[in-house]
Amino acid sequence: MTKHVQTIEMLRAAAWAQGLSDEEFGRVRAETVDRFYSAGEVVCRKSSLATHWIGVVDGMLKVDILSADGRSTTLSGTSVGGWLGEGSVLKREHRPYEVAALRDSRVALVPSHTFHYLLETNLAFCHFMIKQLNARVGQFIALAESYRMHDLSSRVAHCLAELFNPQLNPHTDPILQISQEEIGRLAGISRQHAHRALHELEDAGLVCIAYGSIGVVNIDGLRAYAREHSE
Repeated sequence: MTKHVQTIEMLRAAAWAQGLSDEEFGRVRAETVDRFYSAGEVVCRKSSLATHWIGVVDGMLKVDILSADGRSTTLSGTSVGGWLGEGSVLKREHRPYEVAALRDSRVALVPSHTFHYLLETNLAFCHFMIKQLNARVGQFIALAESYRMHDLSSRVAHCLAELFNPQLNPHTDPILQISQEEIGRLAGISRQHAHRALHELEDAGLVCIAYGSIGVVNIDGLRAYAREHSE
């Protein structure tokens, strides 16, 4: 199957690919599958076997957990250049979450057997994966803390800042093509609350709001705002 040129470029630019030999990268390129998902479409369902490591070539994905009554809570968003689902692939287990396209997205799917081949043969890939898993642990600790934030603006600030995590989201565009409703989903609040929070962050000079997009002006400022206003 012919892969989209964006997918090949994304694989070549990935931090973990820099330490691969030509033979190893050739295998990754040959065995990786790319697919397009429309906004709202499910990339992988909860309880499905983790058969691929998932990379975002274009668009944005979200990770949801589903309650017994069918309600979903968004845990994280992953933008262009980011990878997710490595924990379930590493443990060869069924996914405890659902991954869906937050908007139209192109996705690279590295097969589990390719992923484990790299772990077994390439030390640089192992080092990358240690950093990735460490960042993931930090992300979910920060997520748990964010749900204790009574100030909703600080929660949105934290959510936006996480989209620029250099390990997990290395190539996020400062102009986020994302709606206020989508920001609300990522932050676990309503669209109305997200609207008010974003305007507070705009008044603080941290973001610039436009129709269908949010420009992030000061990433470090967002992180500081989240810390200071959650206390």
